[in-house]
Amino acid sequence: MNGFGFGLGFGLVTDVAASGVMGSEGEYSWGGAAGTIFWVDPVEDFVMVAMIQLMGSPWPLRSDLKIAVNQAIVGE
Repeated sequence: MNGFGFGLGFGLVTDVAASGVMGSEGEYSWGGAAGTIFWVDPVEDFVMVAMIQLMGSPWPLRSDLKIAVNQAIVGE
C-alpha cells in the first residue's frame, strides 16, 4: 500500500498524498478484528479510540469515522 508503513506494532502514514486517506504524515494506528480501532495524529495533537464489536460489518464504519473526525478539526 502506497504511503503506508509499519512501526513497532502499528501502521504508519508515511505519505498522505500517496495513501489517498485523509490524515497527517506520521499518524499511526491499528484496528482489531471486530471493528475496534485507534489512531494517534501527532500533527493535529489528538488520539481517537473507537470500540465496536461487529464482525463483517456491511458499512465502512472505520473510514466514515476517520473522515468525520478529520472534518471536525478546527484550526486555531
